[in-house]
Amino acid sequence: MNRDDPLPLPAIRGSRAPFDSADSRTDSTPPALAASTSRVEQKATLEDVARAAGVHRTTVSLALRNHPRIPLATRERVKGIADKLGYRINPLVSALMQSRRTGKAVKHTTIAYVTNYPTRFGWMPQYHDRPNFFPGAADRAGELGYKLEHFWLAEPGMTPRRFCDMLSTRGINGLIIGRLPPGQSALELEWERFSCVALGMTLRSPVLHHVTENHFDTVWQSMWRCRERGYKRVGFVFSDVNDSPRVGDRWLGAYLRKQLEFPEQDRLPVCPNNPTDEATFRAWFAKHKPDAILANDPRRLTDWLKNLGLVVPKDVGVVALEHRRDLDCTGIYYDPAKIGGLAVEMLVGLMHRNETGVPAVQHEILLTGEWQEHGMLPSRK
Repeated sequence: MNRDDPLPLPAIRGSRAPFDSADSRTDSTPPALAASTSRVEQKATLEDVARAAGVHRTTVSLALRNHPRIPLATRERVKGIADKLGYRINPLVSALMQSRRTGKAVKHTTIAYVTNYPTRFGWMPQYHDRPNFFPGAADRAGELGYKLEHFWLAEPGMTPRRFCDMLSTRGINGLIIGRLPPGQSALELEWERFSCVALGMTLRSPVLHHVTENHFDTVWQSMWRCRERGYKRVGFVFSDVNDSPRVGDRWLGAYLRKQLEFPEQDRLPVCPNNPTDEATFRAWFAKHKPDAILANDPRRLTDWLKNLGLVVPKDVGVVALEHRRDLDCTGIYYDPAKIGGLAVEMLVGLMHRNETGVPAVQHEILLTGEWQEHGMLPSRK
């Protein structure tokens, strides 16, 4: 079965993907442009700091670790020079060198999984219907030699400074930011102290590297399948609250674009309101008479259709944009374990390269979902 438009593959968006090669350019790339795109920023080294300070590199290493063998004045001078040159200690290399000096094995480096729900475990599935990325992230972290540990930013009496100091005291340098609760879109932390990756698209300030579902392709693929199976009038309904507006924007972008492939008389407007209510849905349905509907919550939608005396899928086909294993419905499924694992892989890369703080250009990893058949979108041909 051929599609008129190929499904996008998982992609990394940004200035450059972390694993791109400078030699991947085509022969037609202008030499000047090729030189500029392959140029890598040179970071200061321990040797650069030692040369600028006029001391041995061992002295620099001890001074940056506040070793009492080095006079306080020298420590402060070396630290000032290191800051001026932009030198940063790589925590992973530092841990390895400490192990070599002491003869003690390096313990699992801990990665923090940070949440900010009103309650400590409000982010877990038993309290809402959002996917749980933690198990997959923890498994992948273990495979790579790390330990993932949950930290609750909303602890009573906690402040951003205290939270960051606590993590630093524990030797934690990598953060995975879990999805924020509805109504939140910003976090305040001392980001420059950590390598960071966010899950989903709820965090908008600051904009970090993040991993999320390929929401545009979710609707693109759903619309293609509807049309390929003979549906003529496909509607779109926010049957439940969309706690990440940018997700809804991507869904709607694909929906409106694919609508252009239908005859003009069969192009349906989106059901009003986000989320909509049953009365609004009834009026919209009566006016536009869709034969298939894309919805983020199929349970509520099927109840509304049942109240209209309609049967799914006999009278109306339904596609779930946020399919879950516990839902008996047709739609696009995203494995939360894969998303959590991708976040860990991305974060470990940042930690190895000692890249901290808010990135000048954020990278986005998109996971393309899997189509699930459950008989709610039979062929109409």
